[in-house]
Amino acid sequence: MKSLRMFRNKGTLAITVGVVLIGSIGVWNLSDANHPVLVEGNNCADLGPNVTIVPPGTCGDFDGDGRIGTAEDTDNSTDRIFGTITAALAAANGGANQNGRVTIVTSGRFPEVVNITAANGNVTLEAVPGVEANIDAVLAGDAGNAGRQAAPGIIVNAPENRRVVIRNIVSRNWTDGILVVGQSHVTIDKCRLEGNRDYGIRVMDAAKVAITNCHVNGTGFRAAPNVNNTPDPGIGIEFEGNSSGAVSSTVVTGSFAAGIAADRSNQRNVRLSDVTVFGNNPDLVGVSAPRPF
Repeated sequence: MKSLRMFRNKGTLAITVGVVLIGSIGVWNLSDANHPVLVEGNNCADLGPNVTIVPPGTCGDFDGDGRIGTAEDTDNSTDRIFGTITAALAAANGGANQNGRVTIVTSGRFPEVVNITAANGNVTLEAVPGVEANIDAVLAGDAGNAGRQAAPGIIVNAPENRRVVIRNIVSRNWTDGILVVGQSHVTIDKCRLEGNRDYGIRVMDAAKVAITNCHVNGTGFRAAPNVNNTPDPGIGIEFEGNSSGAVSSTVVTGSFAAGIAADRSNQRNVRLSDVTVFGNNPDLVGVSAPRPF
């Protein structure tokens, strides 16, 4: 078993033999996924939105080549290290091709809409424990802020026979922190959805979603200049249409509207267990108080 520290040299990264990433909690074996890739986080956003060349080993530069962001996406098709989540999920340059595990290994901000289709296999998007992976619509000084704030942060639209996991991710300042549609089957674990305008997590159509160990805070109270911040409607977690799911060990606080809501037609398909709801308006709509599974 090799630790994360031993794989700083880009030329020697050997994912195919079973790299193990060890964080403060849990173990990630990248050989378990079909197309495991790594993502660096840019933690020097104060240098400006377009800076991609930095002193080697700084600003989240995991492999020490002095490239971050989009410069890391295309520099080497065999190392499977990327600077953006979008490129890591794509097929080009050794990406996961919507099939496999995308692991964020250094803290940073990702100002990008993330689309997960799982078109070619199951997909896991996660950050190593202890890493702050912030998918944020706002990046100081970036011309794309207004456009991003009019969109969801993470969109999952996967086939019924695929499984998607989103783990240890922060999603902030979007219309919806996470939007799940179609027939997707998704597990959302240890995520934080903060300050999104309309929904923290929105589940639609016939999607099935398990939400566990998450915090959904301040939905509907986004405050950002020069954009529409009016909540529509400002619900923490909502299940719509024929969707179904379970929410457990999760905290939903400070929503402009309901904390957790379900359409009348599917309220029996939403189960709550060990859930804390506080300071919402109201806390629950269309779902019963938490009960054992």
